[in-house]
Amino acid sequence: MKKLLLSLTILLIGMPTICWGNGACTTAMPFLKMGMGVRASAMGKAFCAVANDDSAVHYNPAGLGQIESGQMSLEYTKWLEDVSYTGVSGVYHGFGGFANMLLTDEIQTTTETQPQGTGKTFREMDGIFGVSGGISLTNHISVGGTGKVYSQEIGNENAKGFAGDIGFLCKTKQMGLGLVVQNIGTKMRFIDRKFALPTTIRTGLAWTGSWLTISGEMANILPEKKTVACVGLEGWLANVIALRCGYDSEDGHGPTAGFGVRLKNVKIDYAFVSYEKFEAIHRLSVSVKFSSRNVPESLNAVVTERIPEQTRIAPVAEETTQRRDQQLDSDKKAAPQAPCSYDQWLADIKEKEKVRQKQSSVLATATVATMPSIPAALRTGTSSVPTLQPAAGQPTKQVKTITITNDNAPIFSGPGTKYSVITTVPEGVELILVDDSKQWYYQVKLPDGRLGWISYVNCQK
Repeated sequence: MKKLLLSLTILLIGMPTICWGNGACTTAMPFLKMGMGVRASAMGKAFCAVANDDSAVHYNPAGLGQIESGQMSLEYTKWLEDVSYTGVSGVYHGFGGFANMLLTDEIQTTTETQPQGTGKTFREMDGIFGVSGGISLTNHISVGGTGKVYSQEIGNENAKGFAGDIGFLCKTKQMGLGLVVQNIGTKMRFIDRKFALPTTIRTGLAWTGSWLTISGEMANILPEKKTVACVGLEGWLANVIALRCGYDSEDGHGPTAGFGVRLKNVKIDYAFVSYEKFEAIHRLSVSVKFSSRNVPESLNAVVTERIPEQTRIAPVAEETTQRRDQQLDSDKKAAPQAPCSYDQWLADIKEKEKVRQKQSSVLATATVATMPSIPAALRTGTSSVPTLQPAAGQPTKQVKTITITNDNAPIFSGPGTKYSVITTVPEGVELILVDDSKQWYYQVKLPDGRLGWISYVNCQK
């Protein structure tokens, strides 16, 4: 009788993801199929072609090869009645790790002679622990893999096993294509029965704009011989607030929704997940971005200008500097106000610098140090820019700068989201700070001479 009760428990406890509707319980560890990561859950689990945060360890480890910052998340969910879920995950420079646990409250043990309970209790505990790694093969293509140990314990009975994931990800500036095979492993034996793992092949396609992401995904669950479709959307307001929604067509599932709030390096995410035959659940997580990869020195040389302004220098160099500032002002007035891509922005800077280099031959005879051309900086791979020496008795004016802390940070034409976005800037880039008197926005100087405004949550002094 005890074995019968335990077998029934396997089918009824902790398996809400595949035991509803007309679906049949044919696989072990359905915990492996549960959507992990609050952001991805709010997007209907359509995430294998996005995979740009620490949830990549669950949805597509190839995404780790393209993540530029270290991240860590803590997640908690009150799962249905007396089942709670806790998860922690983190990524750093192409590697990741995670630990997830599903735990029930105490359950009364009953027998045929004591249907009201024997006074003894037991509980179920499922756990997954794993490590992931990803590497970029080119600027757009990356691959990755995950190895994980899983365990399931019900009362005095338990089972353990190993599984793995293999992922592929191709990303351009706006499009993403993901392919991942999940839960590759041997059958798990529990008591006197064997259960196959929920091996799944997922393919996804995603489009990402300056503030909107749309993703779709098809998942083929091999042991159950069924296909599931997922779609998800995510939109950002001022790169601070995210609104998300999605739909999961798996049996018993349905619409999803959620939001996120990002303040500096801390992000809070919430997801609402609905079910056909059970009450909806609420999921919450807190994420911290704790480091970023170094931006190539040549990139800083291109996009950072460190020449002090209004500095008394030798007459020839001073005249040349004034001519340079006048040219920058002229470029700013002539610059189009429509948004431009970062690649186009960089190409324009290089072209203008070539022209200025020909017109500035007088600098070769100046007695002060001069700034190297952008092509020269790129060839040498250095971002150091010699500082012009002031005349005797004149102090050097310090130029304040800010560093971009979020990728694709929008630069607005005015101090607020009601103004248009004139361009976006990658994470790690430094810009000259012009005005920090506003409460929420800083005015910055772009390398092409234009002025713009950036939210303080996307940068740091």
